[in-house]
Amino acid sequence: MPEGYLVATREREHEACRRLVKLSFPSERLFGSLGLQSSFAWFILQLRHELLVPSLRGDVDILAGSLGWSDPGAFEALVAQERAKHPDWHFSRHYEMAALKLAQAEGIKWPPPTDHLIGVEAKCAYLDPTAAEISAQFLRSTKSSTNKTDRTRQQVERLLEMGLNHAALLDIVANPPVTGPDGGAWITALGVATESREAMASILSQRLPEDSDAAHWVWSIGSVAGGDEFHRGAGSPIQMRPSKGNPRLANAVAIRSNRKEMEQNINALLSAFPRPIGFPVIFVDCKNCGRLHGISWEDAPCGNN
Repeated sequence: MPEGYLVATREREHEACRRLVKLSFPSERLFGSLGLQSSFAWFILQLRHELLVPSLRGDVDILAGSLGWSDPGAFEALVAQERAKHPDWHFSRHYEMAALKLAQAEGIKWPPPTDHLIGVEAKCAYLDPTAAEISAQFLRSTKSSTNKTDRTRQQVERLLEMGLNHAALLDIVANPPVTGPDGGAWITALGVATESREAMASILSQRLPEDSDAAHWVWSIGSVAGGDEFHRGAGSPIQMRPSKGNPRLANAVAIRSNRKEMEQNINALLSAFPRPIGFPVIFVDCKNCGRLHGISWEDAPCGNN
């Protein structure tokens, strides 16, 4: 199978997260439920906990927060100008054009706000490309053993211990590409994604304990031959359970201390980068070069890849 499809990618979880934060509709569904407008946000992928709260170990598959304006009044003025010039446009277009212009004029507040922080732990299973049928028997890398289920729960719990406003577990299911007439292929790909998600239902139901405060989402991604899922994917994230927030932020001294330390470290990390002139803003804690750096829409995270 050609490289590029998630089922043929070695770092499936990281690559799936990278595609998620760059795809507007799937990311808005997930992050919107957690109070974040993903199109106007910053993201850091696979960020080591030690760079946030040194006493904790592991990494955050996706750390996210909101962007803001250095001068909110300037943004409102630009929106009014766009509305006056183009009264026939939908109001969302006025906001979009004003935001693009102000960002290009270096109006994004930098470093960004850290008052609303979200962490995502991602797991990526896949349907065996040689599968004779779509069933649990042919799902791979499901991480469904008792030991791996316990580890997943610990990883999600650690996100809450860091002092994030919301933690989410994202189960991703990658599916082999399908062929056929273009419209029919997309319908078939969505059908495969739906069936593989349903085949994994019993595993998904055991992922988190009933009293967990974290959200749980599943994203089974259909794939159409002729381009990877970023360009020819079908299906969107589905919420299994909503976030309850992080009640410990209100009454646990240690959690509030972790949050304060985390905010300081995020500010220090992002202050090293120039003010962005576009959005969303995406960074990666790169395992190849050991540095935090920005990634563009098209490029691989590191030139060493």
